[in-house]
Amino acid sequence: MEMRAFLAIDIPKDIKEEIYKFQKNFKIRGIKLVEKQNLHITVKFLGEIDEETLNKILNLDLRIEPRTVKLEGLGVFPNPNYIRVIWIGVQGLVELFKEIDEKLHSLGFEKEKSYVPHLTIGRVKFIDNKKELRERIEKFEDINFGTFTVDKIKLYKSTLTPMGPIYEVIREW
Repeated sequence: MEMRAFLAIDIPKDIKEEIYKFQKNFKIRGIKLVEKQNLHITVKFLGEIDEETLNKILNLDLRIEPRTVKLEGLGVFPNPNYIRVIWIGVQGLVELFKEIDEKLHSLGFEKEKSYVPHLTIGRVKFIDNKKELRERIEKFEDINFGTFTVDKIKLYKSTLTPMGPIYEVIREW
């Protein structure tokens, strides 16, 4: 039995609330905002994994030393002229992402080409006014949601539904 999975870091409730309020700035036709309960920092998207791979991941030691991260700055993927994802930057996680990537690489997962720790707040399906969207992103490019301590990583199962994805925690380290 295959399942869609990813490793992620949760965000404290109070910061989640702030981000949820902030997302209203991007309530624009064609943009699907991430539901409040689904806001997270993806450490590694694993895609469809089978039971054998799942068991190997569960056997990894993914415990982490507590560290402080900062949620700051607004950015986009892949670039400002072609916006598909709107995100908040996360400072202080690149080394952790590399370590986890190494551990997963030993199980046969491909290494990431670059590490841009971020928290996705919206996905752009289509946009009527690109200029308006770009200006709005520039307006908030220095936004700061403060810092918090990261001390756990969670393995999530993601079930895609017509109403949006449903995430459930499989394990936390």
